[in-house]
Amino acid sequence: MYEHLPAFPIAPAAVGDCRGIPFDPSFLPRLLLSATSCTSPFLAERAVSALHATGLKLGALPSSLPASNALISAYSQADLLPSALRVFSLLSHPSTASYTTVLSALSRHGRPHEAISLFATSASAVAPDAELLSCLVSCCRRASALLPARAAHAYGIKNVAALAFYASAGPALVALYASRGKVGAARRVFGYMDGLDVVSWNAMIGGFASAGMDEESWACFREMHSRGVRGNARTAVVVLGSCDMESGRQVHGTIVSSHGGSSNAILWNALMSMYSRAGCVTDAERVFLEIVKKDVVSWNVMIGAFAKNGYGERALEFVDMVLQCGMKPDSVTFTAVLMACCHCGLVDEGLVLFQRFVSVVGLVPTMEQCACIVDLLARAGRFLEALEFIGQMSVRPNTVVWGALLSASKMHHNVEFAKIAFEQLVQVEPENAGNFVTMSNIYAKAGMVEDAKRVRMMIDSVELAKPSGKSCVEIL
Repeated sequence: MYEHLPAFPIAPAAVGDCRGIPFDPSFLPRLLLSATSCTSPFLAERAVSALHATGLKLGALPSSLPASNALISAYSQADLLPSALRVFSLLSHPSTASYTTVLSALSRHGRPHEAISLFATSASAVAPDAELLSCLVSCCRRASALLPARAAHAYGIKNVAALAFYASAGPALVALYASRGKVGAARRVFGYMDGLDVVSWNAMIGGFASAGMDEESWACFREMHSRGVRGNARTAVVVLGSCDMESGRQVHGTIVSSHGGSSNAILWNALMSMYSRAGCVTDAERVFLEIVKKDVVSWNVMIGAFAKNGYGERALEFVDMVLQCGMKPDSVTFTAVLMACCHCGLVDEGLVLFQRFVSVVGLVPTMEQCACIVDLLARAGRFLEALEFIGQMSVRPNTVVWGALLSASKMHHNVEFAKIAFEQLVQVEPENAGNFVTMSNIYAKAGMVEDAKRVRMMIDSVELAKPSGKSCVEIL
């Protein structure tokens, strides 16, 4: 639709003198919506910039708040958040809808804490409606910020019609309360919501699942079915995270009967992850083969399944298949295959893959991936190579890297390299008593009793205490 637009953003001055031409500002939001629907991000960016320039020249911006709000949303959807924030900052009197739009933009770009802070500093400027409160609570859920969500909840109860408030903000409130273990609060909010709305049930099920309350999540799922509420793909995705093998197979059957083919990659990726977690790699691979359109997440889940369950060579085969089919692996793929090499002792293969991902694929290794290489080399007894690798890292190694070296040194009873790792760990995290205990045990195992005592005395001198071990017994 916008192929005729220039290749670069149009500055306001680049638009001809259009002043005096009649223009209805109500057209601009609709044009901006069309611009963000461009399949090409490049075209969307240029189209939004051009419409911004045109709106300024014709006087529709920033005088028209609906047009300005639409522009904020359009810039956000075009992945131009700084431009969206600048548009908002130029509004002399932002409306409630303006705040809703900019908070949504910040949340969409992974900055919910900033959204909450922005609202807190400007709360007196507007009277929040149900939509703004819903957006704020959603930001709180993403930021796991309980107190601001409670404040929004209290305000909504006092100032907004209950039906409208819980219909909009209820799901996010339920999800947040459940994820923070506030079961009673979650159920009370849920009681005010439409009991036949699957979104409400998904919030409850997903909230419990994210809090690790698997039994509650599964019980909620079964209660939903007992009430005759038909779940959707989202329901299956959230409940699969809390399923064991038996319940997971039940959900699998429900998925097949309700959703038919395996075109929904997100849903089937969750199913693969469930089987992988239960150790059923064959079932996970069977699901993988049934997926019609595999995305990079599908490959990552399958590679991770092989890695976690000790099938290192199969994981390497799948990485080759990813590269051969023309799909670009991402950092998750990188980490998963390195973990597979670590678990299965595939040292040389892991080193080759590391170089391949960095030099050919162009991925920048993370600290976790560097720690995998250190662990891979050190566990194979190749300590000099591990130390050389650490010295060549582009970033300063952290506790994960040095911890991997210390752990491998303990396994091989190598005092020399254990001392190197320990000295670095003391500098990076001097408050971690576990490192002192590990080093003391290494000395003791090597018969270096005086050194073991010296390290133990260091714990007492800085008043450190190793966290006590805990265990639990389930009474049937």
